[in-house]
Amino acid sequence: MQPWHRKISGIAPASVGFTVDQHGFVAYKNAILDLPPKERGALSLLLHAWPKSVSKKDFAQHVWNGRMSNESLARCMAQLRRVLSHIGMIKIDSLYGLGYRLTIQPEEADASVLVSSDRGRQSGTVKVHPSVTAACFYAQQVLQNHSPAAYDRAGSIINDVISQAPDYIPAKLVLAQCMASRAINGVPCGLQMIDEAQNILRSIERTEPGALGLQSQKANLLDGKWQFNEARFMHKQALLLSPENPVTHFNYGLHLLATGAVADAVTAFSSAIELNPFSPEQSIMHARSLAAAGASAIDVVEHAREAYRIHPDSQQVYLYLLGMLAFADPQPELAHAARQITLSRSSWIYAAGIISYVLAQCGDRDSALELIAAQATANVNIRITHLAALIAMDLFDEAVLRVKEAVRAGYGHLPILLSFVENSALKEHPEYPAILAHIFSR
Repeated sequence: MQPWHRKISGIAPASVGFTVDQHGFVAYKNAILDLPPKERGALSLLLHAWPKSVSKKDFAQHVWNGRMSNESLARCMAQLRRVLSHIGMIKIDSLYGLGYRLTIQPEEADASVLVSSDRGRQSGTVKVHPSVTAACFYAQQVLQNHSPAAYDRAGSIINDVISQAPDYIPAKLVLAQCMASRAINGVPCGLQMIDEAQNILRSIERTEPGALGLQSQKANLLDGKWQFNEARFMHKQALLLSPENPVTHFNYGLHLLATGAVADAVTAFSSAIELNPFSPEQSIMHARSLAAAGASAIDVVEHAREAYRIHPDSQQVYLYLLGMLAFADPQPELAHAARQITLSRSSWIYAAGIISYVLAQCGDRDSALELIAAQATANVNIRITHLAALIAMDLFDEAVLRVKEAVRAGYGHLPILLSFVENSALKEHPEYPAILAHIFSR
């Protein structure tokens, strides 16, 4: 049990506005919370049990009808924590050997009662309709798909939210996150977009310097511009401020992977998964960090299979599994599976790169080259996703030319791509030390 969970709050959830109706729907200040059935049932059970804890057996019996795994309960709790974090005062404590319990944080509860109009700009105090909170959360979920269509959709949602609630800080944070994702992952004028996102975060810091996730986002943007020394300091600040925020640990893991601290990256991604076990992106990067840390080919495939077992509906995880199977034991069947995947604006930004790698690794050179040529005019941060395919076809000079072009651009995900196990042969190229020196010269 964590030390910050030992003190039990005597504030009843009902006294700050949480109620449960006869059908099990949960409301906060008379507004129904938009929750999936399992999360709604779990929160209803926690509210009814307060101040007592709810055991895993009770969750299994009353919410899952007796068919519950520890993993599904952990996913549910992580989802609830993320939703409730926008409200702020209510927490779900994990009690070792006992289950879970709700607590109300006295300081935050008092602050919500004492809100004055001149502080209405702060994200923890501004009053918005629950649909606004739900829209912010949904936009964040859409962003996790990391496709051009997802970026468009998330941007549309969050701009609509800001038009309705221009002072709502969480919406501005999501907007900055959306812009950063677009920029780092290959949208034209990316460096300018990162600068614009940084300006949004600076404005938030002036209004509410303690906004949840602010420091981690600032650090992530600095990583996107390869300003790693400054970013490292901010990541550590973010971990101190938000030790229970999975995104904070995930962003730090990306930083560590980009800077070559792969063993520490494994730990950071493990922490992120523990706090949020339902994220396919986190599972992939955890597996990638294990591969970068020296896992055997057999272990690399096993980690990929485990990620797919947990996230069987994720195209991202399926593609990663195909790539690692091709890495360990290239077979024509894998190339056939890769050819069945249809690419569109809704496809993961790494999809074409992984497919071209599987094709190249498994002997279908012509199809791999055709796919690479189809993205020949794309932004360099898209074109370098084909590094592994070029390396698999012994086109090292072409691979290095693309890397050097990305270095000249001076931003993006190149440092992380260089850590991928399927790109490791690039380290033998005579220009590789100079490439690293340019990346880390900022």
